[in-house]
Parts: sequence; structure tokens; C-alpha cells
Amino acid sequence: MKVQETARILANDWVSEEYFKIRLTCSSDYKDAVPGQFVTLRLPGQEEPLLRRPFSIHRLLTAGENALQMEILYRVVGGFTRRLSRQAPEGLLDMLGPVGHGFTVSSHEQPVVLAAGGIGVAPLVFLAERLKHAGTDMSLVTIFLGGLTKTDILCDEIFSGQGAKVSVATEDGTAGVKGLVTDPLNHWLEKNSPAMIYACGPHAMLKAVGAIAKSRDIPCEVSIETLMACGLGVCMGCAVSAGDTEKGYRHVCKDGPVFDAKVLV
Repeated sequence: MKVQETARILANDWVSEEYFKIRLTCSSDYKDAVPGQFVTLRLPGQEEPLLRRPFSIHRLLTAGENALQMEILYRVVGGFTRRLSRQAPEGLLDMLGPVGHGFTVSSHEQPVVLAAGGIGVAPLVFLAERLKHAGTDMSLVTIFLGGLTKTDILCDEIFSGQGAKVSVATEDGTAGVKGLVTDPLNHWLEKNSPAMIYACGPHAMLKAVGAIAKSRDIPCEVSIETLMACGLGVCMGCAVSAGDTEKGYRHVCKDGPVFDAKVLV
């Protein structure tokens, strides 16, 4: 069930370079939200942008009996996110969610991989927390974080604090190994066989991770990042090729944003 509400800003903090994290009040209905789902936001009283903007649910926090708070990790990339970064505590946002289909969460007894490229890490923190809650031993979870440079590596301390192993790769070599996130992932897979690979990041990265998973016959779910207009599956603005002749195209907002990686390869 989607809820439209006026959310109050509790904090809006700079994280790194152009990255920010905003914490909001939210309805108790979000207790049933699934990692990978998202919300759409508007600034009340402002005509621009005309349409809402989508943001992954980064974390849900308990704030007293039957009270929840939501964190959204975002990157300043345009006019709306620039204005969002300037919003002060006690300000208000028009929020609709949870929207879309999320990751499959279950208790795993074999190794599990989470792979993120840049801001693609946002929904994976929520996912890691839900995997732990489902009974997955976090020592079996390995997180692969990738980015252009060290300022694109986010949340590594959160994952380590949960008991997961963290591997970092940057294209300029300023943090972790120099290269793409798929480089250490491929190396790790030479000695390990995970039960599942979960991934979120740029489209090219997701295609590469999906191809790796397919070649090794590993189940893989990917959360696709794309521009959206309505966010409700009406406008066709977020249609992506489904990779099969039966479906043709699928809506990221309605059918996703999480898909079986076979959709991409």
C-alpha cells in the first residue's frame, strides 16, 4: 500500500563531496517496506520540478513505539537534489511510497554478495539489515563497493559494523584496488560460490555483474537506476528492454526497480 504524506525533515547532513543523507519522519506503514523499494519526493509549494523524484529507501529506523524514521542517501546531480540539500531540519517534504518491487530477502546459509557502484549503495544498507534480521550470518556476506574515486565509496563502515566483509575498488586507485568493482568480484568468485548476488549501480555495471552471474550459474538480482517521470507505471518513461521476447519492455518503477539479472543479459 502506497502512502502519500507530509514528511518532516529531522536531519540533512553532508556525507562526502556531493553526497548527502536526509532523515525524515514516515508512516508506520513502512514497517512492511522491502529493500529496493523507493519513495518519490516533492518540495511543497514549489512548481518545479513538475514531477516527483525517486529515491531508494536507505534505512528505516525505529523511533519509539510504532514510530519510524527513514533515511535517504542521495547525490546532488541536478536542480532538485541541489535544493533538497539546502533544506533545513523541521522543513517539510511531500512523500509517496513505498513504490516498486524490491529484493528477495531470506536467511542464507551460504556466502552472499552485495555489489554497489557509487550511489547504488543506497538500498543495499537496508538490504543488509534485513538479511541480518532474517537470520543470515553476516560473516557470510561480502560487500563489493566501487566508484570513480575514494569520495564515491560510501557506507563501508556501516557494513563492517554489521559484521560483513568489505572489498573496495576505485577507478583511479585512491581507495582499495585500482579498477572496476567487477575486478575484485571476479577474483573472489574464483574461490567462492555464493547463494545470491545482489547489485545496484550504473547500467553498465549491472550488465557486467549479470553476465558474471550467468556465466557461473549464480542467482542474481539487480536494482536498476533510471530516470522516471510518473513513478507509477503509467507514462512509459522508465521502460527498459526486458532481454526476452515474451515481455519486450518492462517499467522500472512498476515491474522493478529490482529484476532478475537475466533481464539485462
